[in-house]
Amino acid sequence: MSIGSLCIAELDIRCTFVIMSVKNMENTTNKLSCFTIGHSTHEIDSFINLLQLNGVEWLVDVRSIPYSQHNPQYNKENLKTDLGKSHISYVHMGNLLGARHSNPNLYFDDKEMVDFKKVRDSDGFKHGIDKIVNGVSKGFNICLMCSEKDPFDCHRFVLISYALEKKGVTVKHILENGDVITNQVLEERMLLKYKIEYGKATLFEMGKTREEAVEEGYEKRNHDIGYIKADVASIS
Repeated sequence: MSIGSLCIAELDIRCTFVIMSVKNMENTTNKLSCFTIGHSTHEIDSFINLLQLNGVEWLVDVRSIPYSQHNPQYNKENLKTDLGKSHISYVHMGNLLGARHSNPNLYFDDKEMVDFKKVRDSDGFKHGIDKIVNGVSKGFNICLMCSEKDPFDCHRFVLISYALEKKGVTVKHILENGDVITNQVLEERMLLKYKIEYGKATLFEMGKTREEAVEEGYEKRNHDIGYIKADVASIS
């Protein structure tokens, strides 16, 4: 092969590599994602600052009851006004994505606690998830908000993030101190809490896959944080 042919061949390889690199960058850039956050007891300015640091454009309130007795800055009307001053849009979707339900068909067989699996299969919840997926698909930077400080203790992780991840949306959780963690980090924390192992086969049975282990973890977490009908829970 001549020197000229070698140069052309090398150029072809480099061009192919560049094209592949660009495609990989596009795939990374185009990956769907959204945030979650808990309002906790943040002063409203601090809360909005956390949103702005992450470029949030839309705040989706997933509280079943969008009011707070102890933190009135997070009452729906007050929150919408303050967010608007910072050019962040607000929408309440607790009717579709909330944790509290009155339909007895969405409870475990004991009829005392909401079964998140049944909620995920409901038409209303699916409609809410589709709205979020549609929004992030259009390029909007969306953050789901509930009241709990730690996403591990909230349905935004156990109920909603589970469903979004299944739809191909990467969920990132904004913590109280401003750190951001992935949903996978919370899943690993969940597996550790419930001592669920995967990938370890024994003499008599195959080990669980990670997917099977995570499914078991979500069900256990549901039982720990799910809304109990008998509770007279105060508004946060």
